[in-house]
Amino acid sequence: MKGLFSSYPVPIDFPKFASYHSHPSMLHRFFTGPWAIEPRLHDRLAPLVLSGRVDLDGAKLARARRSPRFESARSGSAAVAAIMAAANTVSGPASKASLIPIISIIGTMTRYGDMCSYGTEDIATWILEADADERVLGVVLEIDSGGGEVSGTELLAEVVRQCAKPVVAYVTGMAASAAYWVAAATDWIVMESPTASEVGSIGVLAMHVDLSKKLEKEGMKVTIIRAEGSENKALFNSVEPLNEKLIKEVRAEMNPIRDAFEASVRADRPGISDQVFETKGGMFNAIAALENGMADEIGYLGNAVAKVQQLAA
Repeated sequence: MKGLFSSYPVPIDFPKFASYHSHPSMLHRFFTGPWAIEPRLHDRLAPLVLSGRVDLDGAKLARARRSPRFESARSGSAAVAAIMAAANTVSGPASKASLIPIISIIGTMTRYGDMCSYGTEDIATWILEADADERVLGVVLEIDSGGGEVSGTELLAEVVRQCAKPVVAYVTGMAASAAYWVAAATDWIVMESPTASEVGSIGVLAMHVDLSKKLEKEGMKVTIIRAEGSENKALFNSVEPLNEKLIKEVRAEMNPIRDAFEASVRADRPGISDQVFETKGGMFNAIAALENGMADEIGYLGNAVAKVQQLAA
């Protein structure tokens, strides 16, 4: 781990977790909650979760054991001093404020840091710590993420938006869906590669997996008994087939989230082209992103750091 300000994924012992079966709470969270995530990533993660090779709660426990937590957000506190001593930072010009923490958003975004990476709450806390510390000039968010849970994404984007110090996004691979929701809230977006770096996937999805036939094949029959007055409780589950009425209801629940996503991006990127939203969740490489007002520059980490210095001047 490169430091507390650098949220690189914590290594997880997958052979150990492979012996665990995916349990209902984890499946419910992954497959029934609304996600702002690039579908390509979701499709790759789904088989791992179903096979039990990725245990969200196990990864969360391992992360809690291996990761130090912030004890205080007070500027100048012993906790902040320890954080800054270990942080992955770049020194700016010689002045009282000269440190530029590089905070990574890499991998699947979740609120509490499942899927082997730190959570959006952790990242929001680090940004608040940086904003309160007089030694910090500004922040670079290094992003390579296909998105993730809606829960926590709006919070992180708002923390970024309200940061008094400049925040610059540096997109290495992709900033898709929830990751772009956050990137759009920064003051400037730098994309590393003209063709290999991507942004977009502005949309929301929920995945339903009907396990009833698989359970039946294994000799198991699940019966859900609902109390009177609870006939509509937990209809979106993995052991009962969906009907068209329920699909319409779930879609109606997700539509306001998608609308909020678009409104947030439009507010943060006033020059963005309507064409971006007409693609209904399309991805754009750096060249197209600049043309459509989704990003500001093609460059490397040094460009992002230099932009923080320029904005802080």
